[in-house]
Amino acid sequence: MNKRMRLPAVSWLCFCSLLGWSRSSQEQSTLEKELLQSQGPHTVAAVIAADKGWTVAEEKGDVAYVEALLLPEYRSISPDGSVHDKNAILANTRKATADRAAMIETYLAEHPTDMNVVLNGDTAVLTFSALNDTKKLIHSCDIFIFREGQWRAIYSQHTNAEKD
Repeated sequence: MNKRMRLPAVSWLCFCSLLGWSRSSQEQSTLEKELLQSQGPHTVAAVIAADKGWTVAEEKGDVAYVEALLLPEYRSISPDGSVHDKNAILANTRKATADRAAMIETYLAEHPTDMNVVLNGDTAVLTFSALNDTKKLIHSCDIFIFREGQWRAIYSQHTNAEKD
């Protein structure tokens, strides 16, 4: 789904647990400010910073960050073909727990990704692949639009693929 459903599919499945943990409002405000500051320039680094912030926000249950990042028309397509809108991603973010965050961190450490960003004006396409097991890759794509002074996500696609 989204790592925004930006994380590999297995991590997204972890995101589907039904437990709740959230950050304080002060921490949320700080992360919102960091989001706005980190995304100002039209650079690859700013897009990657927004994406990494998204991952952390989903892990930690920072709904304010995800709300600020996702455009109202945001959609994510998971490897099974299911479609998830912004509200679904926010609902899932609200279910974060400390245990789930630790599980995701472990997964990410064991499954590194190869990220690439292509910028074209106010549009950024971030692609990444993660080895899910010895034979299967997860290919993901997040599309960001620079709007209202920040990079904001509009679309994500996640696909399973066999490794050659």
